[in-house]
Amino acid sequence: MTGPRNDGQHYNELKHSIGGITNTMLTKSLRELEEDGLLKRKSKGTVPPSVTYHLTDTGKQLIYTMGDLFEWGKALMEKDKQGAASGQGK
Repeated sequence: MTGPRNDGQHYNELKHSIGGITNTMLTKSLRELEEDGLLKRKSKGTVPPSVTYHLTDTGKQLIYTMGDLFEWGKALMEKDKQGAASGQGK
């Protein structure tokens, strides 16, 4: 589980890495993450606009926490699968 690279990612890079997300939903999500203090939007002030998105320190902490939660969930699901395959259930 990752977020924008340390050097930031442009909008289209994020859209491509996520896949299957609409422009409207990605824009809305990026704005909400910025409002929540998880992302920082940096504009170079050029024409055409060049904007990159960077994780804040809080965003980086959340990525690690969510990664741990994700791994815990995967392990639990695997354990449940093994129990079901052996007929043990929960």
